[in-house]
Amino acid sequence: MSIAEHVHSLQQHLAQYGLYPVPADADREESEIFKICFLNKYEMQRWSELRAQEERQDRLSQKSARGECL
Repeated sequence: MSIAEHVHSLQQHLAQYGLYPVPADADREESEIFKICFLNKYEMQRWSELRAQEERQDRLSQKSARGECL
């Protein structure tokens, strides 16, 4: 795999998580530093669990608001 192909693949992968390249500003001479936090597989698993739990709670609250049986 060429470097360009690898970079393109990495950009596609990061886009899944809402991370996109920052356009270069040719008029600026000063450099900027960007910090990116990478989550490990345990943090991602916990985040998925919390998101699923929130979705379940939302569904339950919607059912209770409509007067449906839980």
